[in-house]
Amino acid sequence: MNWKYRIRKPEAGTPLNWEIYFPPGLATWASERIDSLLAEIKLPNQPLPKLRTFTEKIKLENANSHQIAYLFQYAHFIKDIRLVLGKTEDWNHYASEAQSESQRIIEASVPLARSIFPKSDSFLHSEILSFLHGSYYENEITVTLSLFGEPAYIRGVKGQFASSAPVPEDLTSAMIQYGLEFAGWETNPQSIVYLPFAGTGTFATEWEIHVRKLPSLSLKRKFVFPNLQIFPEKTITHFEKTIQQKSETDKSGLQKIFWKDTDPALSTYWSKEKSNWKDIFKEDPNWEFSIEDFFQPKVPLGSLLKEIHKNEPISVFLPLNPPYGFRKKEISNDDANLYPKIGSTLSRLGDEFLSTNRSIVGKFSGFLLCPSEEKWMEVRNSLKKFSQKTIHVTHGGIDLRVLFFDLKK
Repeated sequence: MNWKYRIRKPEAGTPLNWEIYFPPGLATWASERIDSLLAEIKLPNQPLPKLRTFTEKIKLENANSHQIAYLFQYAHFIKDIRLVLGKTEDWNHYASEAQSESQRIIEASVPLARSIFPKSDSFLHSEILSFLHGSYYENEITVTLSLFGEPAYIRGVKGQFASSAPVPEDLTSAMIQYGLEFAGWETNPQSIVYLPFAGTGTFATEWEIHVRKLPSLSLKRKFVFPNLQIFPEKTITHFEKTIQQKSETDKSGLQKIFWKDTDPALSTYWSKEKSNWKDIFKEDPNWEFSIEDFFQPKVPLGSLLKEIHKNEPISVFLPLNPPYGFRKKEISNDDANLYPKIGSTLSRLGDEFLSTNRSIVGKFSGFLLCPSEEKWMEVRNSLKKFSQKTIHVTHGGIDLRVLFFDLKK
């Protein structure tokens, strides 16, 4: 095979080319976030990477594996990071069977991939092949190797629940971070997350991963990256030590998540989730579960705030993800007014929040997934006391409007 570009010396400090994939609809934000994360790396003599942003991926050139290791460990909104193994024009690009030609080139690149595994027999040919991806533009095919292997959104912890259709973890992580940035959320030990449509708890677990700065290698799943020659073990140890020291200094105060939903079958599932994540976090997460209606809560949010108030500003974050049936427009009848009810409830909760202690209130922010322009408008009209921003994302082939909100003081 006549390779136009290929990795020849895969030492850990060698600048290489990469492709970084992110959830659809977040190109500008993802590019800015990755650029910001790369700037956080406090290691000497790091190359200056070049980013080129496309609809669903970023081409990252002249970045070494020390820099990539940081993204791999802590950029949990990323769908995949792929190392560019080789490029070639040695294919019949005029053929109508371009897809099969692309697959042939991928097959031919397996020896390139195998050469950067320290143990050449550590993976079968078929396994390495499953980690490889090909893309073609004009007359050139590029072959890349996934550092995750399985999709990055698979955390390896969540159990199955028959009636659920959770938002992917990478998109969830992105929305949480986007919402915190939109609201200007600062580190605040006195904060709660309120999940009225908790479902299988993806928003809760991704919140914990984000605030704890949990590294990917803490998760119970297999990755390809640690098996490569370019894996910078000392650098990752350095990152983890730095993050651990910072998290220990930020640990004072309250970080609590209230899981709420109307399906009694979730109670057993939640208990198992808490036990599973306790092993990951190395401590019991501060989660409280209850089966109840968001619109008729057993304990109103205002009462919760007064109960935990200690003359310090309390911040509340509300990720709102109504049942999947609403997004597919399969639920109607008595629940047709769900979104106007959500809007009016948020407005009332905002008033309760401000009345808790007007002199020292924190943030009251969050976001809502809306399945249509009509539902989005119904909520927007109720949130006149809130700053708002909307982005479009795709989940399960459905275009969603994500409405971010932040209560004006």
